[in-house]
Amino acid sequence: MQLIIVNLPGYEEGLPDMALRTSLPILQDTNEDGIATCYGASKWYIYVIDPSGIIRRIHYSLDLSAERDRLLAEIAAFVEGAR
Repeated sequence: MQLIIVNLPGYEEGLPDMALRTSLPILQDTNEDGIATCYGASKWYIYVIDPSGIIRRIHYSLDLSAERDRLLAEIAAFVEGAR
């Protein structure tokens, strides 16, 4: 399993700040590629997608400060189940 951040088109100015705050790889989506739109994503949605491209969980407007532990536990359980 791999975790990545996909930055939406039009939000490129936030990339430097985002890169300072994470160790995850960050991909920049473009209007031509439309990666995020394949999943109907919009700003602040977190999708947990398995290696075959199937969405396993969706979090809308997740408060990472308050719900970080829950998200990390969910991801850990998903990784464990994928082994």
